[in-house]
Amino acid sequence: MAVKSYLPMFRPGDTVTFGVTTAVTAGQAVEVSATADMSVAPAAAASAKYVGVAGHDAAVGDKLTVEVGKPIHELKAVGAITRGQKLEAAAAGGVRTLAAGAAIFLALSSATDGTLVRAIQL
Repeated sequence: MAVKSYLPMFRPGDTVTFGVTTAVTAGQAVEVSATADMSVAPAAAASAKYVGVAGHDAAVGDKLTVEVGKPIHELKAVGAITRGQKLEAAAAGGVRTLAAGAAIFLALSSATDGTLVRAIQL
C-alpha cells in the first residue's frame, strides 16, 4: 500500500506572493481582497480578513511578497466558497463556509463544491 503524505503550501514565516488590488506600502497589514483570488489590499480597521504584512511597496496589478504567520493549505471545498469567508470543518475532512462550528481557516480563493480552495489557518 502506497503511503501518502501532506505538507501545507506555505508554512509560518514563509513569504507568499499575492496579487495587489489596491496599492500597498511596505510594512502595511494586508487582508484578502474581495475582487481576486490570492490577492490582497491594505487591511481595514478591525479586519477579520488579515493575511500578513506587505514586504515592499506595490501598485495595483503588481505582485507582492507578504510575510505570513500561519500555514496556507489547499483543502477540498464542501459547497461553494467565496474568498474572504471564514471556514469550518466539513464532512470527510473538507471545509465549508462557517455555519455552526469554529472558524479555523480564512479562504484566500473562491471554489466550487468538490474543488480545492486555498485557505490560511486562523
